[in-house]
Amino acid sequence: MESSLYDEYVSIEDTHWWFRGRREIIATLLRPHMRSPARIIDIGSGGGAVAQALLEFGSVTACDIDVRCAASVARRAGMSFAYGTAEAVPFADGSFDLVTAFDVLEHLDDDVKALREMARVARPAGLVAVTVPAYRWMWGRQDEISHHRRRYTGRSLRQAITDAGLIPRRLTAFNTILFPGIAAVRITRRVAKRLAGGGRSSDLSELKSDFSMTKPGLFNNLMAATFSAEAAALRFVDLPVGVSLLALAEPPGGH
Repeated sequence: MESSLYDEYVSIEDTHWWFRGRREIIATLLRPHMRSPARIIDIGSGGGAVAQALLEFGSVTACDIDVRCAASVARRAGMSFAYGTAEAVPFADGSFDLVTAFDVLEHLDDDVKALREMARVARPAGLVAVTVPAYRWMWGRQDEISHHRRRYTGRSLRQAITDAGLIPRRLTAFNTILFPGIAAVRITRRVAKRLAGGGRSSDLSELKSDFSMTKPGLFNNLMAATFSAEAAALRFVDLPVGVSLLALAEPPGGH
């Protein structure tokens, strides 16, 4: 992402509705598959809010390449930090029961290489969990600011997982309730930009993050509750469409 936005993301990841709802959904989908205490690594951990939520399941290592992440994680109790990337995780084969990378793969030139590395550090009976943004036609300024390489369909994410030698166990869309409104905003922006004769912004630092649209308060809490409400349905069914995708996969010869 744009370096100038890192501090913004760290400051809001505990409170902003999108981060809150995503954490609730991630925990809900993982809960049936986890046996505590598990050894967990969260790759691309950022400020560590998701890693902290994963402490419910066991011991957690937050892993990131940005030195600022170490300082943020250090302020959170109960977890360790390791410098590393998704393509080069600094641990031995089979070190973890759960290996996660939430909204990481879309930033990478070689997502399959990263998934292979995640599979390497997962134990044979372990689990790999990832989230990614959905649908190329949803591409917008947030993707540019975040330096995304791609958005995914269910088919392309499943293909990347299988190409890495992992076995897909569950793949679902999420952020479904808010999907129509978010899609409408993305499409409206794109149409307006084309009518104005604009292309890809040459100065991404001038673009504002979508997260800046919502401030702390009643509306933010309402959005968080709406997003989180999907967790109840996701306990039983996969959702067909959404702003994001979540996949659970296992190494060969696992469960």
